[in-house]
Amino acid sequence: MRFPLSLAAATLCALPASAHVTLDPAAAPAGSYVRAALRVPHGCAGAATTRVAVEIPEGIFTAKPMPLPGWRLTIERRRLPAAQHTPHGHEVEDEVARITWEGGPLPDEQYEEFVLLLQAPNQPGGSLVLPVTQSCEGGRTEAWVERPAPGQSAHDLARPAPAMRLTPR
Repeated sequence: MRFPLSLAAATLCALPASAHVTLDPAAAPAGSYVRAALRVPHGCAGAATTRVAVEIPEGIFTAKPMPLPGWRLTIERRRLPAAQHTPHGHEVEDEVARITWEGGPLPDEQYEEFVLLLQAPNQPGGSLVLPVTQSCEGGRTEAWVERPAPGQSAHDLARPAPAMRLTPR
């Protein structure tokens, strides 16, 4: 079967966008609890992924990773300048700063989802950005940390950070 040249060109143009680490869902109600999956679609230039680390922004008091068979979880915390009260009335003195899955490996020909349960910021119209560092066999690292400038699309960036739009409830 032969494909028209325009179909082949469109397919090739679509490939870079699918190569980024993405966040699913792409949107969630502000302030809600969300099951968020970081989708890692490939390794680094043919090498298998062995580590995925996600930075959790300040002010996210609930961020819990889902264990993944074959991967070791590490949760790093940061101390808050002053104790804070969560929406459920709990007093917290620290919060999750980074979650790391190490092990695998995730072969370049496969994809995986690294899942978190988190409470989205209560900022309707804003976004939740979760910078990710992907490390692969051989020492190569991909930092998915770029944020679009005002008026710019994440599709214009080489390594955009996974993000979720925050909608009104």
